[in-house]
Amino acid sequence: MTTPDPATLEIIRNRLLAAAEDMRVTLVRSAYTPTIYESQDCAIGLLDRDAEVIALSTGLPIFLGNLGQAVVDSVALRGGRETMRPGDVYLLNDAYVQGAHMQDCTTFAPIFHDGALVGYAVARAHVVDLGSSEPGGGMAATSIFDEGLRLPPVRLVDDRGVCDDVVAVLRHNTRSPDELVGDVLAMAAAVEVGSRRLGEILDRWGSEVFDAACAAIFAFSERESRAAIRALPDGVYRASGSMDDDGIDVGVPVTISVAVTVAGDEVSVDLAGTSPIVRGAINCGASQTVSSVRVALRLLLGGSRPPDGGTFRPVSVSVPRGCFLYAEEPAACGNYAASAVLLMDLVMRALADAVPDRACAGQYGDTISELVWEDPSGSGILMLGEAHAGGWGAGDGYDGADAVIDLTNGQFRNFSVELLESRYPAVVEEYGYRDRSGGPGRHHGGRGIVRRYRLLEPALLYLWMDRVHTPPWGLCGGGAGAPGFARIRTSSGVEIVHKCEGRPLQAGDELTICTAGGGGYGTPAGDDRDGNEEALAHRSETELLPR
Repeated sequence: MTTPDPATLEIIRNRLLAAAEDMRVTLVRSAYTPTIYESQDCAIGLLDRDAEVIALSTGLPIFLGNLGQAVVDSVALRGGRETMRPGDVYLLNDAYVQGAHMQDCTTFAPIFHDGALVGYAVARAHVVDLGSSEPGGGMAATSIFDEGLRLPPVRLVDDRGVCDDVVAVLRHNTRSPDELVGDVLAMAAAVEVGSRRLGEILDRWGSEVFDAACAAIFAFSERESRAAIRALPDGVYRASGSMDDDGIDVGVPVTISVAVTVAGDEVSVDLAGTSPIVRGAINCGASQTVSSVRVALRLLLGGSRPPDGGTFRPVSVSVPRGCFLYAEEPAACGNYAASAVLLMDLVMRALADAVPDRACAGQYGDTISELVWEDPSGSGILMLGEAHAGGWGAGDGYDGADAVIDLTNGQFRNFSVELLESRYPAVVEEYGYRDRSGGPGRHHGGRGIVRRYRLLEPALLYLWMDRVHTPPWGLCGGGAGAPGFARIRTSSGVEIVHKCEGRPLQAGDELTICTAGGGGYGTPAGDDRDGNEEALAHRSETELLPR
């Protein structure tokens, strides 16, 4: 197998990246719900015949690291490659196969050229509702069976077209049938575009040149990763941290323990000592756990290209069976992202001793709110689900970033005020930075946000905020960031909350989301009055109320 000349290799590599981006644009522009077309809660990948990543679009980092493993496991569950045919598109959302919660649906298509399987096109996106016990999955499920329709890899499309039986199952297991089916078919359209684009590349250069190009791309990325790891001092680096609780057993911390071993040009991560599976919905599938570790290492080690099948060859991850980061039936997984973002943060904290100039202080964590209304048209529900921005940790030589999305979400965008107010019965009264929320230090942590809604119609509120009792940590003498909270103002008074499940709100009530700030870096110089007194002194809730 002869490697293509450098010019041809770069043309093929960029054609592959362009194909993945075409897939993403197809999905975003075809989707029915703003979670996809506005927030872009999705990810796209092209894989080779062994399900190794050859091209990724921009998207959510938490998804990008495990699309290949989801396909490998799905193909095995289907009975192997020989069961697949040209024109097939498969759909799944099983949390234990794809690692993510069941609101994230994955579609993939096997790609054939001259009768041979050459790769896969994959799309994943968050859908509105799958018939769970609470709209959109809720925040307090205690079993996977509370979380809605659970699909193994099933054939959604074949050479005759869309499989009507599968569509009928989807329609009968959701509060928003048109939106669910529309979004799933948008994902199917995206993978069809990927199949065509990869076919065009193979038509032009042939399978032998294509295979050689993939091997060369992987080899370059592996060399780059190994060089970055060799630059780290050998050793074992440890960190541990806790989530406040699992949302069910309130006040019982849930711990993640990380041990990172650097040996020459390889790195291994062991999660022994992590808490066992919990009753609440913060359990995370093993493939997603591995993906989270990979994303954290990628942030620290860097790279000149998007990650691919060679990037993580020098990396191994051990996830102990029975821990809450190795979810198994019937563990609930709806809030898995909160666990994943803490894990990412802890991997970087562990390596802060090895590369203090690259690691940053603690991030604000995953902050999710959902407001649910009855659709006045009678066709289901209106659900405003938002992942909120917050403060990132400071680092050596820079302050933390203000009001950015958490580590897991990357490309995710908040709803614009204009779209929100045109689609939902709510008004955004305030949206801006949360002053003095970043941790103090030589470099300050980033600021969280304040986002205040006034409801025009009665709604139900679902809320998840963590790192309240364990706020985002500082590094090298820096202080912790201010923990987040939400404030509900009703005609009867004001209440501070951090987690809630289906709390009724009335027309005229106000909800204010205040996200956490990032940790500071370095010992503050002198008397730091701009730092975060809320985190350091743990001021009482009454002091957090508006004057």
